[in-house]
Amino acid sequence: MALPPQPEESQDTMALYALGALDAEESKPIAERLQSGDEASATELQQAEKLIGLMGHLAPAATPPASLKHRLMARINNELPSPSSTTAMRSSIDLESLDWVPSDWPGVHVHWLRQDEETGSGAVYFHIQPGYSAPSHRHIGAEDCLVMQGGFRDRRGEYRAGDLVYYEPGSVHEDFQALDGEPCVLFVVYQQGGIEVV
Repeated sequence: MALPPQPEESQDTMALYALGALDAEESKPIAERLQSGDEASATELQQAEKLIGLMGHLAPAATPPASLKHRLMARINNELPSPSSTTAMRSSIDLESLDWVPSDWPGVHVHWLRQDEETGSGAVYFHIQPGYSAPSHRHIGAEDCLVMQGGFRDRRGEYRAGDLVYYEPGSVHEDFQALDGEPCVLFVVYQQGGIEVV
């Protein structure tokens, strides 16, 4: 069953719809007719799409001026605003002002951002004294570890501020030692299960 076109629609509206040139309000009546199974609208859309496809072949080939890319890029750079930072990217963390709590391991303090004791998941900062060696431990769930300050080494390598280290579930972390110099500060996200000493 064909639905009558809306009175405000012109012959060109379907072509503009096919080109994606209509705004949401203008597109809505056409989209509703197409979704309702209106055969006349579907046929009109197919014809508009076919015509649009042929139009590209009718235009004579033209080589743009060599300076066009340079002019376009200059215009884009001048007109587009610089991307704004999100609030999270603009905020900073004063590591010294965090409420550091001693952990079960001497030389290691923690600051939990969130912790789910039921699943063992969480996000935590570790403040580790230079030269500290941690006992071998297994990662029950996956762990993402971002080195914020200082660094550490383990059997896989040496990591410094800015490095992101991923530990798979079940992996054993051996031979962990904080590097000499400034304290090692890590931001760690446990996906589940936490760790267990082995």
